[in-house]
Amino acid sequence: MARVASTFAAAALVLLTAACGVGGADAPRANEGMPANVPTQPEYEAAEDVRNAMGQAGLECDLLRRTQTRFSSRSDCVAVIDGVRVENEIHVLDPRIHVLDPREFSRSDIGDSIASRRGSLYGHTIVAAGNWYVWVKYADFAPQVAKALEGVTLRALEPPVLGARLE
Repeated sequence: MARVASTFAAAALVLLTAACGVGGADAPRANEGMPANVPTQPEYEAAEDVRNAMGQAGLECDLLRRTQTRFSSRSDCVAVIDGVRVENEIHVLDPRIHVLDPREFSRSDIGDSIASRRGSLYGHTIVAAGNWYVWVKYADFAPQVAKALEGVTLRALEPPVLGARLE
């Protein structure tokens, strides 16, 4: 009986916490936005368009997988750069989003995604422009991808020092 009571109490605490917004879902989120040095063009409608642009620039990228949502698309592909197989994860936020959703398309939406990928949790080097970004999984090859796609290379942000005081 004590076990049932403690389970019930734990479940009630979880529900109460969620109802009060303590879990963070209701907390306002800082909008990182797109870094100022990221060009506004080119824009693409889908990740496959970015993959095709890589191929037209001489970086043929063989498709591994792709996904499509209502507002965005992703393609994972492998390109051979300087003799090395380099995997790329392409993300595109459809600029026509305002047709499907009452809010207007904002580069801040994709900028937030880029910021989270470059941050201390992931530490990815990203190539970006317009409404898209590519995580080039071997950061040393990001400049070649950026040149092919007319984007910029955004290096991973420095991770915080463990044990350092936050002020």
